[in-house]
Amino acid sequence: MESLWYIQGMLDKGTVTKEITAEDEISGGALETSQLLVEFLHAAYATRHLDADAAPSLAGEESEAGRVHDTASVDVSTHAVRAAIHVHQHGERTVGQLASGMGISYGWASRVVDELEAAGYLIRERDSEDRRVVRVRLNPEKLSEVERAYRWRGRIVEQALEPLDEPEREAVRKFLRRVTELLLRDQV
Repeated sequence: MESLWYIQGMLDKGTVTKEITAEDEISGGALETSQLLVEFLHAAYATRHLDADAAPSLAGEESEAGRVHDTASVDVSTHAVRAAIHVHQHGERTVGQLASGMGISYGWASRVVDELEAAGYLIRERDSEDRRVVRVRLNPEKLSEVERAYRWRGRIVEQALEPLDEPEREAVRKFLRRVTELLLRDQV
């Protein structure tokens, strides 16, 4: 509710210039949920340094933080960890699909693929029918290391889900799947 007053104050001061139409209005619950999603994304970004504990390690050595989070230390960038997770979730991708799915440029996706290929996590192959198309897939030998990246904040998620019963937990998962689906649908 406090946020609504802040927005209204900004409107009153003329800081926000877009006129709110009936189309723009959403329920208070939807607004609060939207704000919570943004705060969630901010919190995830603000704690991204913990991503270093999530990434697979070529050296196979674990840091102290890695032992705490049940993960290994990092030897690839956080973008590379995100890319590896994206390929794990969606299967073989073209570099363009990877870029689009991660919301990054084709050039940046290409650099991330270079990094992951050099580290042995991705296998890059040219399409046999169209040599211009480059496809990437996870190296099966690194699959377990990439899967470990899912667990790095697992304890936090577990704690957040703990007070909910199974139907409520399924509602959370259903909501997150639907929001993701709608966001990606509008991306195209």
